Amino acid sequence: MGTHKLLLSLGKETVIQRLVRELNTSFVTKTVIVARKDDQLLEEHISGMDVQLIQPETDPPDMKASVLVALEWINTHSQPTEEDSWLLIPADHPLLSRALLASLYDAWGNCNASCMIPTFQGRKGHPAFFRWPVSKEIFLLNEDEGINALWKKQKVQPVLLECDHPEILIDLDTPEDYEYVKQHHSK
Repeated sequence: MGTHKLLLSLGKETVIQRLVRELNTSFVTKTVIVARKDDQLLEEHISGMDVQLIQPETDPPDMKASVLVALEWINTHSQPTEEDSWLLIPADHPLLSRALLASLYDAWGNCNASCMIPTFQGRKGHPAFFRWPVSKEIFLLNEDEGINALWKKQKVQPVLLECDHPEILIDLDTPEDYEYVKQHHSK
């Protein structure tokens, strides 16, 4: 992107402010953000928000490494039970709304699978829902394997939940993505 995409403006908020605000629901008990050790701009920007920012000594090289840092923190500080769940949402998904999250959460409540991934027109999106025991399987993955290796190896069989919300697919990877979001979804 050429700039700090989480601090880009969307209306009166930034990308990260919007996502954290939408995650402020009764069923999300803690929001954990993993960032680079030297990301002082993000640290300062979210200092007043109800989030846990983790900046490990060694910067996570990929999403799986970031997830492992977050899961370790959750395990240590929250002592989750086998019945608990966690959501995986990349921070550059600014269009997830409370209503959409609540709808997905309701579907998750009726799901017996260990993982649920929303889809739109057959394409997987976010947030992905996981039962806590899946975290142990992620720690067992080889260094070169991503989280999707869990279903490729058939360790976890995710339920794919088709929904009518293209927002689950929209992230900010390019300046064109940002322009699209600003033009069509900024308030």
